[in-house]
This record gives sequence, C-alpha cells and structure tokens, in this order.
Amino acid sequence: MKLSGVLAVVCVATCGLFTTLVAPGTTGAAFLGMAAPLIVGMGTILLVEQTTRANIQALTSRMTIAFVAKMVFYATYVSVAIALLGIDPVPFTISFTFYFVALQITEALYFKTLFARTSANTAVN
Repeated sequence: MKLSGVLAVVCVATCGLFTTLVAPGTTGAAFLGMAAPLIVGMGTILLVEQTTRANIQALTSRMTIAFVAKMVFYATYVSVAIALLGIDPVPFTISFTFYFVALQITEALYFKTLFARTSANTAVN
C-alpha cells in the first residue's frame, strides 16, 4: 500500500477512535482539524514523488510554490472553519496541530529516504 493510503487510514482511524473513546462531542471539529493537514500532506507527497521521477531539478521551485500555497490555504481554511462554520475552536485546534505536526514529521522522514534512494540510483547509473 502506498504511503498516502496508509496515512489516510491511520489518520481517519485515530481521529475516529479518539473522538469515540475520549471526546464524543467533538467529532466534527476533530475531523475538520485532521482533514486539511491530511489532504495537503498527501498532495505534497504525490507532488514530490512525481517531481523526483520526472524532473528532480524542478523540485526546489515546485516546493517553494507549494509552501506559499499551503500558507495561504491553511490560513483560509482555519479562518473559514472557525469564523464561518462556527466549529468549536479548541478541539479543532488540538486536532489540526496534532495532525499537522505528525504529518510534517512523516513527510520529512519519507522524503529523507526517497532522496537517499534517488541519489543512490543516480550514483550507480
């Protein structure tokens, strides 16, 4: 199973288990807090994998553009969720922060192995 699929299963399962067992009244807020970091993380992984295979020289510029787009998206997403949708900010913020940090660490570790593998293949060829 690809990393994106594993991340989706793990994130949805942990969010569901936590809200069911610990805080049943926060399901919607916790799920919305998890959704954006998961979707953006999966998109980032797919972007890096595709760019690494097709044109690794373009990776820095694509990641810079993606970083700016993510900053704008996250600011808009959090503002809309809390201000317009009226989501409870405490469980939303806790969930968002937890999944954001966990997925960033997962991405960094995955990219480290991906780039090591790519440089090893480049050195052999």
